[in-house]
Amino acid sequence: MKLRSIFIIVFVLAFALAGCGAKVRVKNENAAVPGRDKELYEQASNKAEKGRYDEARLLYNVVITTYPDSPFLPLAKLAIADSFYLEGGTSNLQQAVGGYKDFAQYFPTHPRICEVKHKIAQSYMRQMGAYNRDVSNAKQAEHQLKAAEQACRNSEVVQNLRNDLRDVQQVLGLHELDIARFYIDNRQAYKAGESRLRDIITNYPFFSYFDEALYRLGVSLIEQEQPEEATEYFTRLVRDYPNSEFSGKGKDYLEKLGKPIPAPSNDNPAPERPSFMGKFGLILGRNGLDISQDGVLLSKKGKEKEDVKDDVKPSEASNATGTRAIRASTRGAVATNQPDATPAPAAGQPTNGAGGAASGASAGQPAAPETKGAEPKKNDKKDPKKKKGFLGGIFR
Repeated sequence: MKLRSIFIIVFVLAFALAGCGAKVRVKNENAAVPGRDKELYEQASNKAEKGRYDEARLLYNVVITTYPDSPFLPLAKLAIADSFYLEGGTSNLQQAVGGYKDFAQYFPTHPRICEVKHKIAQSYMRQMGAYNRDVSNAKQAEHQLKAAEQACRNSEVVQNLRNDLRDVQQVLGLHELDIARFYIDNRQAYKAGESRLRDIITNYPFFSYFDEALYRLGVSLIEQEQPEEATEYFTRLVRDYPNSEFSGKGKDYLEKLGKPIPAPSNDNPAPERPSFMGKFGLILGRNGLDISQDGVLLSKKGKEKEDVKDDVKPSEASNATGTRAIRASTRGAVATNQPDATPAPAAGQPTNGAGGAASGASAGQPAAPETKGAEPKKNDKKDPKKKKGFLGGIFR
């Protein structure tokens, strides 16, 4: 029994003494230091220029997490999204979409916000496959392009958005037409083909096979015994596409139905069709999309675009609302537009207390300048009476 008691006492004493040892402080290399954010950003930019995107993203993230009010924070977030976009591949492009959307959420008034929204759409466009395969990425790209076009009507990139939208809708139109051809030619399922053709005519007005869609929709309605509605589409075909290969067939149907043949409204040439090799390339997924391989901030070679970088200068970015928004989302609400100093009392108003002493001191001799936002330093000296450890309070 005594041996057991002695063992317990020795164990408790050893445990208590182990807690009395001084703690070894490990220096945090990522601690916030004035000017360090610029150094980290430049190091990350050098890594990105050499194609070492993983290492660059780690340094960019240090700037974001350690310096929430840094003027380089918007550029760091944009560079991370660009690095994924430059690497390419399905996984990286999905990461790029997330990065660009995150940037657009935190910096909705950034000078390059329209280019960021364009890159979101182009990230989906780079994942598009052949028209006769899954078109979910094409639909996502179309949605993003329409939203960007509506939000950036006065931007310089609006024409590029419209051009990309036509290219994406060309692929979507081919997808719908391919399904309609299958239903009508192979299954004689005219009702199913009709719904696909109506989608083309309603949603894709610049589709290069628009004339064929009009003709096939008219034929489908004839087969379903709806001649009056079919006449509308045959008339539109003959009037708007007089040089189309389907215009003559449309006239034949109008004559059989006893309807007047409209006069051509233009003399435009027949719509351009892809050549045999072009069609073969479309089947292989070569959609002929003109997609920029550069990011918004970083070029294909990893170099920063100076014109984009200069849009947000450090002196201006430090006062931007976006950096405040990020800090507020991670460290609680941050008061904005607050005065930095207490306003001076009105003329003739007496001052007393600490204020009077301070004014008297300032009249006699210049007061020492105070650092803006300075906080009183904590006393690092430890109380010698306090001892660490589980049972430290017993041994006094």
